[in-house]
This record gives sequence, C-alpha cells and structure tokens, in this order.
Amino acid sequence: MKNRLWTLSIIMTFVFITLSAAPVGANLPTKTKATRENILEDAVIDLLDTQMTQAAEKYYGAKNSKGVRFDCRRVLSIKKLDHPGSMMFEATLEGMSYFGPHNPPSHIFTVTIRSDYHTNGWEMKSFKVRKLKPHEVYECRDPA
Repeated sequence: MKNRLWTLSIIMTFVFITLSAAPVGANLPTKTKATRENILEDAVIDLLDTQMTQAAEKYYGAKNSKGVRFDCRRVLSIKKLDHPGSMMFEATLEGMSYFGPHNPPSHIFTVTIRSDYHTNGWEMKSFKVRKLKPHEVYECRDPA
C-alpha cells in the first residue's frame, strides 16, 4: 500500500510541475498576431472601455445598461489634433453590445472620443447606435 501511495504521489508531483511550467495562455486561439500595431490597438481599446460603457448607459439608460458588455471591439480611426507633437487625439471605436453570456449581440456602437484643450482627459463626444440585423455577419477582430 505504501508503495502505491509513494508512486501515485511522485506521478502527481510530476504532472503538477509539468503543467505549472507551461506558459500561461500559450495555446489560446487567436487569429490576430501580436504585432506592435495590434498590441497598441488592444491598449487603446482597453484604455477607452469606460467611454464605450458610458455610451451604453446613455443609450439603454442607467438601469437597463447593467450587465451590458462589448465584443468585437476595434479602433476605426485615431488622429492627432491641433499640431504635430501635441498630445491631443480623437479616436473612433466600434463594438457589438450584448447582455449576458448566452444572449445574441443586439447593437453596434460607434463612439467618438477626444482628448484636447477642452476636455479633462478622454471624453466621449458622440456615439451612434444601429441595431444588428438578424443573421448579419459582423467581422470580429480578436485581441492579440
């Protein structure tokens, strides 16, 4: 009995060490390569996530927007404002909204966000919403 317990504990230790040594996320499926441009786009999307949520709150109402999430987010455009060398920008992001993990997406949000002399950091300037058509194919960009 002691022999079996000893053998089992050695095998379990080996399995634990082997699995814990594997790099985290090494085999995650993504079609997007981790290029500098894609990583920077992911960073902009993450940085401006709050403004996407604000657009959903304005559109759905504060009570109805609880639990709204975005998928397939991407940067449509980003441009410098004023003059070269300034730290003023305008970015336009887009994403599909959905409620809950098993519900289909419902709307496409296009949000324009600015950071300039007149804003206190990044502020949402405008947003447009359109209803996703049934069976509409919306191309997603996976995070890098």
